[in-house]
Amino acid sequence: MTSSWLTFNPVFPLWAIALLTLPIFAFFIWREIKRPHKFLLARIIAQLLVLISILGLLIQPSYREQQTESSILLLTPSYDKLKVDSLLKVNSSFKIIRMKEAKTYANSEVLTSYHNLAKIGRDIKIVTGQGLPEYALELLKQKDFKFIPAPFPHGVTELSIPKQTVVNKRSTVKGIFNAFGKTKLKLIGPAGGEDSVTFNSSGQFPFDLSFKPKLSGLFVYELSIQDGASTTLEKLPLEVMPEQKQKILILEKFPTAEVRYLKNYLTEKGHSLALRHQISKTDFKYEFANLNSTRIDRLTPEVGETFDLIFIDDKVLAEFSASEKNYLESAVQNGLGVVILSDDFSEKDKTFKRLLPIKTKQLATDTIQLRLGHSKLYTIPFVPVEIAPNASIQPILQHKGRVLSGYLYSGAGKVGFQLLTETYRISLEGNEDDYAFIWSDLIERTARSKNEMFKISLVNDFPYYSDEPLTLDIISSGTQPSLYENNNSIPLEEDVIIDDYWHGKSWAGKPGWNKLITQDSTQFNYFVSNENEWRSLRLVNQIKANMLVQSSDSGTNDSIQFIHQPIPILIFFLIFLFASGFLWLAPKI
Repeated sequence: MTSSWLTFNPVFPLWAIALLTLPIFAFFIWREIKRPHKFLLARIIAQLLVLISILGLLIQPSYREQQTESSILLLTPSYDKLKVDSLLKVNSSFKIIRMKEAKTYANSEVLTSYHNLAKIGRDIKIVTGQGLPEYALELLKQKDFKFIPAPFPHGVTELSIPKQTVVNKRSTVKGIFNAFGKTKLKLIGPAGGEDSVTFNSSGQFPFDLSFKPKLSGLFVYELSIQDGASTTLEKLPLEVMPEQKQKILILEKFPTAEVRYLKNYLTEKGHSLALRHQISKTDFKYEFANLNSTRIDRLTPEVGETFDLIFIDDKVLAEFSASEKNYLESAVQNGLGVVILSDDFSEKDKTFKRLLPIKTKQLATDTIQLRLGHSKLYTIPFVPVEIAPNASIQPILQHKGRVLSGYLYSGAGKVGFQLLTETYRISLEGNEDDYAFIWSDLIERTARSKNEMFKISLVNDFPYYSDEPLTLDIISSGTQPSLYENNNSIPLEEDVIIDDYWHGKSWAGKPGWNKLITQDSTQFNYFVSNENEWRSLRLVNQIKANMLVQSSDSGTNDSIQFIHQPIPILIFFLIFLFASGFLWLAPKI
């Protein structure tokens, strides 16, 4: 411990203190010199001590202290002993602490509780192995450690579960599997096997497993992992939503086979549908399905409010009157979804360009080979253009980086597009799933969004385990949310920057399906896994979390810390008593 320079925390500005004390000190020194008493030098020194004591109270000095802190090497499960030995050769002064689950190491202490991390966190310089759980990392006030990770374990190391699964719609579970040899993955649903994939060697392999649920509700699928003679089953929770029935209007100039088959598909799905095409300059023909018949000779605000989605070909759009074009743009701004059908995206009118502000490049070919889902390879005609990269475009169907269908936001609504043409041929071949693959997402995601007062999401990565913290985000529509689980209120705090964006923290419930409920009965379901499930995925998530928060500046040597220690006020008080006491006693001696 060595002392260095002083710092001050004055009660008043230093210039004001000097302006006040120096003249007073000079006056008292002058008075002492004039007094006919003994011990003149001692009395002047006493006056100086009085001044120092008063200054000490006013400027509150502190001295800078240099400290050498001990460095801690934290061992977590699956740490590499050879790497630890090498670290100790570089710096033998490391204090070694290991988690209870980690294998023993000579002269190491056991971390009995994660709560102790709050005390020793600043001294932890290296963490090696599988790292600390995310909730334990939150206990570290300072994260100045270097992380040396263990190798990824065997099993699923990355998993993407569809955020929204819909009845009769093909969805895909994606992930990465770290195989140590020949391995077979199989997705098992309520009705049996859905899809499978086999890896014939060791390594990390991406996988896609598709399924098509038949019923809505909360389900637990299984992922079967067959590795040699052993088979492991992991529970895969899926919430299947019922199909959203939309009110759809189709406006086409002339009847086409493409629109005819699209109309049949939408009708079979139970959507409410109105179809209009022109038979003369002033006359239209109408068809209706699951909807009362009515005349729609003109586009009016009432029409825009009645339907959730309008399919419109570019020829009809070009012939709209100025008022109809204004109504359409206004309706989109207020939430209406529009899909523009066109065989040529160049040289369009201003309304087309305002609704769909994308840039295109002409191509020489007008067909594309495309594999839809896990099905066969199709050769499909398409509009011979390539859409320029645009961050505003939300892609739905892509092929080799090129967007074939998608949409853009426009106010509260969306405007979509479809480059594929003559898709009805796929339906003619009897491949209804592949035909739905082309159209279902475009319809669902472009149609008018349903009004929701609250939208709840979990920040944590799957899987979740009992009695571990869950971080929640809620987007509200202007109302302060109240969130409950098992009739227990969960405290929420609004984001300091974003309005109507709320954060909260809860604890995962019992294994199985659990639910969170808001004051308007909005329900959010989440699944809690058993402690022995999804171990490889959990460990990889943990390793990635430690890699994310580690410090790039942390070293292996003891670190030098400087702290400012205030000089105790009692010292100045005692100096004042001693000096003033001597000044009182001196004339009497």
